[in-house]
Amino acid sequence: MSGDVEGIVVRLLASLVLHGDATFMVPQMGPVSRDSRNGNGYRRVSYNNRRSRHRFCLVVYMLAKIHRLQVNGGSYTVRGLYYSDPHLIRTQRHIAAARLDVCHMLKTSPTRLGVLSASKGLMAGDIRMLMTNGDVLDCSVYSGAIILPTDTEKVERIVTQADFVLVVEKESVFESLLARDLFGTFGRRCILVTGKGYPDCSTRRIVHRLSTECHLPAYILVDADPFGIEIMLVYRLGSQSMSFTSGDLATPTLRWIGLHPSEIPALSSGAVALSSGDNKKIYDILARDYIGPGVRQELRSLRQIQQKAEIESVIDFLSTDYIPNKINRNLFL
Repeated sequence: MSGDVEGIVVRLLASLVLHGDATFMVPQMGPVSRDSRNGNGYRRVSYNNRRSRHRFCLVVYMLAKIHRLQVNGGSYTVRGLYYSDPHLIRTQRHIAAARLDVCHMLKTSPTRLGVLSASKGLMAGDIRMLMTNGDVLDCSVYSGAIILPTDTEKVERIVTQADFVLVVEKESVFESLLARDLFGTFGRRCILVTGKGYPDCSTRRIVHRLSTECHLPAYILVDADPFGIEIMLVYRLGSQSMSFTSGDLATPTLRWIGLHPSEIPALSSGAVALSSGDNKKIYDILARDYIGPGVRQELRSLRQIQQKAEIESVIDFLSTDYIPNKINRNLFL
């Protein structure tokens, strides 16, 4: 990758010397503002443009840091880079945006760059992770939940006797399942994971590796609302802004066990009306051509009944009935 970084810099210098133009052409993976669109699927980040000058400087800064990592090894965190020069970077959001630009330019993921966000994901269950430095992260039932490692590429080997992986959208549901002894009541070994809402790369990478390396079936439980469905799709297919990294982070075989919008009418309580933002998100997801027919039908059900429900609506019988019933009877999408 260092050669790719050097190639970007050489092209930038050539353009600067020959044309006086210091501009990065960043492949665009999402919506583009009118003032930065050039019609060819790229966004211009230029030093000559006052509005993008700061971002240009941060991209140069990021390329320099990444090149150093490629030559010398190691890793950085977004937080650590920010505190190394807060006057230049201004906010962690700015350096995260520059990292995303470089990911687009190099067509790679943050984990491959070595510039990482602090992991927020939690895991519990029958699993041990053997690290490259010799450490062992033992996440057995008896050890309780652990925070996932920030650099998942330092997990050399995963050892587990689990039968499946269960991903839950929210930390509150994760903690509730542990408190209600999910592992004891269900009667099958499993690994419980949460990304605490919209998942970070580390959480998605671990779920991907459990599916591909350990050959475990993976299930996911999210709220019956458009944002829960969006989170399920991020785990399954990858995020829209980083679609080129789906091979490393996505789990296409992920099975959505609930909550399904079509189940909302059967719930005795807990459903609330959709907001205008919810409806906008439904139309946004339905406009994507890669959405499967089952998911598409559930989105239409959501739009039709104009109600949403949280996982907590079934929390009293989640571990004893809902989850086992969905898995044992293959009631998933």
